[in-house]
Amino acid sequence: MQRWTWVGGTWLLAAIAHRWWARAPEGSLYRALCDGLSHAALGLATSLPAARYAPRPERVLTGALLGALAIDLDHVAAARSIRLERCMTMPQRPATHSLAVAAALTGLVAGWDRYLGIGLGLGLGSHLVRDLVTGGAPLVHPRRVVQLREHLAVPLVLGLAAGGSWLMRRLPNEASSRETMLE
Repeated sequence: MQRWTWVGGTWLLAAIAHRWWARAPEGSLYRALCDGLSHAALGLATSLPAARYAPRPERVLTGALLGALAIDLDHVAAARSIRLERCMTMPQRPATHSLAVAAALTGLVAGWDRYLGIGLGLGLGSHLVRDLVTGGAPLVHPRRVVQLREHLAVPLVLGLAAGGSWLMRRLPNEASSRETMLE
């Protein structure tokens, strides 16, 4: 019961932070903080169900937070400025907000640490879903911005969470893998 309280709490926090973000002045520090909080909470909400199946859940959750937040660092490069207002008021999101970049990063990290990689993939996925409903993102092609209606975000993120849990349950347990190797 307690784990579902955490999942529900993170979903609620993501929804509240998203509403605060929607009402905040464009380019403001408050809007940036609400955006980050919403992405972080949504990344955790997406990865918490999968993390329970990991031998070290903190690796999945760390990956999810990294994926949910670090992808926005590309705004600094795209805006060619560290000024918050410039980074937040670009006409569209950078080309690196795409499935190809998310898949490449996830694969790279998963090759090094599969649990961190799965968490990263869930965090990046939740970030991209939220971006798709809050102005669109160049999901597949750098010059073609895709935008979805807001009501599609919840089913897509729930699908990510279910897929992450399904994948995590099917991974061989590290402890049993080590025992097999020692025999």
